[in-house]
Amino acid sequence: MKSLSLLATAALAVSAACATNEGGTAAAVDTAAAMAGLDSTRSRYSGYQMAGDAAGLAGLYTDDATLDIYGVPRTKGRANIEAALKADFALRKFTLSQITPGGTTVRTNTDATEIGTYHDMHDVNGAVDHEWGRYVVGLQKGADGTWRLSYVMAFPDSTKADKK
Repeated sequence: MKSLSLLATAALAVSAACATNEGGTAAAVDTAAAMAGLDSTRSRYSGYQMAGDAAGLAGLYTDDATLDIYGVPRTKGRANIEAALKADFALRKFTLSQITPGGTTVRTNTDATEIGTYHDMHDVNGAVDHEWGRYVVGLQKGADGTWRLSYVMAFPDSTKADKK
């Protein structure tokens, strides 16, 4: 019975330590501010993608971010992600970039995750194609107040029929 009590006490202590700031008071999570920041990051992501701006888009990733997109080798680090984006933009022009969050979890004032769907259209040498998919992302708020992607996994949505 004692070991169970010690385990419960330890769990409570860890939980309390994680929920306090340096002054020892409970750290309140400003979910509304975080959601506004995440919305801004999502909007800028679509804008940079539509503009074919690899540098701008890569700037929305943390320095050590991981990009894991179905059918493409996993890419780690902002510089490598920028190079991969430049190569992608050289092959196709985005004519539509819709990102629809399905669930967002703001864990702290600097850490969040999100799942959702996306719909992109591309012009590849005059031929238009559609891409419907799902995504999961991890986001971190930097010291400059900007929310950046630390992890992105995206993959085709097998339940969506290809429509022209």
